[in-house]
Amino acid sequence: MIPLSVQRPRLLVASAIALLAALFATVPDNAGAHGDGTEIFRQVDGPFVIAVRILPLQPLVGQLHLTITVDLLETGEPVEDARIRVTGRIQEGGATPLFSPALNIPTERKYYDANFDIEDDGIWNFEVEVSSDAGEGTVLTPVSIARRVRGESLGVAGTLMFVLVTGALVGGGSWIAYTARQKQRIRRERAANAREIQA
Repeated sequence: MIPLSVQRPRLLVASAIALLAALFATVPDNAGAHGDGTEIFRQVDGPFVIAVRILPLQPLVGQLHLTITVDLLETGEPVEDARIRVTGRIQEGGATPLFSPALNIPTERKYYDANFDIEDDGIWNFEVEVSSDAGEGTVLTPVSIARRVRGESLGVAGTLMFVLVTGALVGGGSWIAYTARQKQRIRRERAANAREIQA
């Protein structure tokens, strides 16, 4: 049978792992961001109404997700067969321009998604070029990318994971030290009692 002093730290670690699993099961990632985001820009160009959404709303250096919708100006119907190219250029500095196609999927053809890995903070201009059988259109939208501070590098999930694991390890270590001291005290008391009986 496993001693109680060993079982409790194991229970703490197991509880921390279970909480982490539940946390990551509920935290959305960019893979599930199709059609999500906050609209920051809408403009008419050529035969299209082009709208741009971003995720997250206050982007930091790192991953940036853009969702683009293209509607026909005359009818308002979504264009589901457009070819879209997105180019990101920082307004100041010598950062290399970033390119990405914006692609849709069969189940949500009106949403076109593009992902960027931004390494420099500042104001970025994202040029969205659209072409289809209906014509061509181009819009330009600025996006402010903030510098990632040290405390934000882990994100919410990473911070919670750090707190839970650290708590489990510290708690487990403290419990082991406490039970070891208790056992030593009991041994000393028993040894003292045995000496008194012998005397």
